[in-house]
Amino acid sequence: MSSPKFRLVTRSDFDGLVCAVLLNELDLIDDIKFVHPKDMQDGKIDITSRDITTNLPYVASAHLAFDHHESETIRNTGERPNHIISAHAPSAARVVYDYYGGAKAFPNISNDMMVAVDKADSAQFSQDEILEPTDWVLLNYLMDSRTGLGR
Repeated sequence: MSSPKFRLVTRSDFDGLVCAVLLNELDLIDDIKFVHPKDMQDGKIDITSRDITTNLPYVASAHLAFDHHESETIRNTGERPNHIISAHAPSAARVVYDYYGGAKAFPNISNDMMVAVDKADSAQFSQDEILEPTDWVLLNYLMDSRTGLGR
């Protein structure tokens, strides 16, 4: 019998994409839904025990909820065994990566990609990377809805 599969609910940014890559590598997901964090907070997104959320406000009904925003540790108190949060992680993708065992669990995942998502989600760019982005930095900018480059 095969392992259960889940729907990934995440943001449509570089961090969300890398979370999808990681969970897909583990063969845990069969669907992806991109949503806005405010819609999660407002309860506009139906989250069930068949969902894994990443980089979004915590919803108790999720199977697992991965995040790295310190505000979520303040907003949600008490025991939440399905809330996998590390406020010191530079990205939600890093939380997922570490939770499942890091490089040992993800032998096909590029360390360069993980370094890039951490750098992007924590906005640790040099002036040159901002003015003339290439490679992973460019992909991050293209996926960031705030840049307008995806239109």
